[in-house]
Amino acid sequence: MTRTTLKSLAKALNMSVSTVSKALNDSHEISELTKKRVKEAAAELHYQPNVLAQSLKTGKTQTIGVVLPKMTGPFESQILEGMQHAASVQNYRIVIMNSMENEELEGIALLSMLDKSVDGLLFCPIHENSNVVLAEQIIQKIPVVIFDRTDYPLDTHKVGVLNSEGTYSACKHLFDIGKKNIAIFCGTNQGITAKRLAGYQRAHQDFNIPVVDEYTVYCTVKSIPDLHLEMEGHINRLLHLPNPPEAILCVADTITTHLLGVLAKLEIKVPETLAVMGFANTDLALSLNPSLSTIRQPTKDIGEIAVTKLISLISKPNRSQTAWEDTKLPTSIQLRRSTIG
Repeated sequence: MTRTTLKSLAKALNMSVSTVSKALNDSHEISELTKKRVKEAAAELHYQPNVLAQSLKTGKTQTIGVVLPKMTGPFESQILEGMQHAASVQNYRIVIMNSMENEELEGIALLSMLDKSVDGLLFCPIHENSNVVLAEQIIQKIPVVIFDRTDYPLDTHKVGVLNSEGTYSACKHLFDIGKKNIAIFCGTNQGITAKRLAGYQRAHQDFNIPVVDEYTVYCTVKSIPDLHLEMEGHINRLLHLPNPPEAILCVADTITTHLLGVLAKLEIKVPETLAVMGFANTDLALSLNPSLSTIRQPTKDIGEIAVTKLISLISKPNRSQTAWEDTKLPTSIQLRRSTIG
């Protein structure tokens, strides 16, 4: 099949190459009717822009870098799907690097993105203080948008969710079904932990239920075997307290999705002995035994919005005058048998 070029597309439309190029790039010089006609023809003839030629002409690579802490779960894959869709619509490619919840690897990934000459960077930092100095240096060279773990001291657009409200709503549901004693399992050195823990604490305050310090525990998420051992230890300790918890709320996807397996290994009944709820975007939540109540995040929207904001920054000649936006999307709760029996 012969590749459709800009020249052959223009010939098929009986237009000049200049007109077609401007139409594809949404130039104000071209009418909306002409833009529509050109874009429809481009789609029908499977036209793809010559990235190398564009790069030589504009000094841009039409490439976006993505650095995120892990790529092992549905949450990350759904965000990347949203990013890929939004980027492809605007003829951008995506290069992805995984920091594996390791600050040293995160720094290497950030520097690698500069070596790859990306036009902009989508960055999900491990925690609030990871590689801040390096990120501040990078943003002087290329635009950066922070996504997901947005509690990060960099002046730029940020896209995430209402973390505090998610855990608040989860606590309210558990209170409503009579589960007043709620343990919370947090990730160690994760940028999402503080806000989600704050929602848990605020819910207790608003409903006049004391916060029990022993109920707040931290788990390392870098290694799944280590995570399982830690959770086993925490659960055994909690259940031997004079006033043991009746429910566990998890603030991270990895902890949430592995907790049911740990409880099954310990032969602890869910939700009879311990109700379980947490952040998780897995489509398998309904198939688990028991089915898992989850706080679900609008992952594809996070990815699409982050890309849209980054591309808008790439196209701006003077980014320093931009009014930075901190976009927070609402979560939703899906109730299943792990909390309501």
